Amino acid sequence: MTDACRPRLSVANRILPLLRERIIDRSVAHPLPKGLSIGLVPIVEEGLFGFELETEREAHTYLMIGCNAHGTPVIRETMYDTQAPRALQLVTSHGQRLSQSDREGRFRAQWHDSQFNDWPDAVEALWNRLSVLFPGHPRQRVAIPDTRIRSLEGALSIAWTHLARWDPFIMFCGLPDEAELGFSLGDATDGHGILVYQRPDIWMLRWKSPPDAVYESWSVVVQATEVERNARNGFANS
Repeated sequence: MTDACRPRLSVANRILPLLRERIIDRSVAHPLPKGLSIGLVPIVEEGLFGFELETEREAHTYLMIGCNAHGTPVIRETMYDTQAPRALQLVTSHGQRLSQSDREGRFRAQWHDSQFNDWPDAVEALWNRLSVLFPGHPRQRVAIPDTRIRSLEGALSIAWTHLARWDPFIMFCGLPDEAELGFSLGDATDGHGILVYQRPDIWMLRWKSPPDAVYESWSVVVQATEVERNARNGFANS
């Protein structure tokens, strides 16, 4: 993948918190069927960087919200052939998440990008689309577990303080437990490295850009938000 398709560390450090906060803030105005939860998965895919939204319920359309190389907010809808056998069960294969190109190769799929002037409009359109994709009653504020994302955001902020002079590109593949596998870092002058999570709350940064090298580790402790705790309690009591 070319560098043009990957965000710089400074961009990831800015976009992910901004987008997560806007998505969660607007969830109060867009209740969804009771018991539904939505996962926000950082991903770089086909020229976009942002979040893919994952749910435990079947759907034939998957949504991604992010920005393109020009910084323009975009919603991508990927629609899978409803007649493709077991298409929804094969978003992952052998424990590895399939890329969009892999999925399209296995099933007939189409995707459509919609551009927006700003993030508020894009996030509002995202929630409106979710309301259509997931009808049904009763409805309540949806749970969006975000402790892992906020831990990543904290790690990105600290990593940036160590690597600001290089501002390397960072890759998000959207794999399960990707933080534990590590997010690769690189630049156009042979600099390379990785940002890795180790349980329970340690992040490790390794970076080499000859003749310089950075080896750092730190703890990021994140507590569940009140909204997240309330949503979980609501599911437990439903």
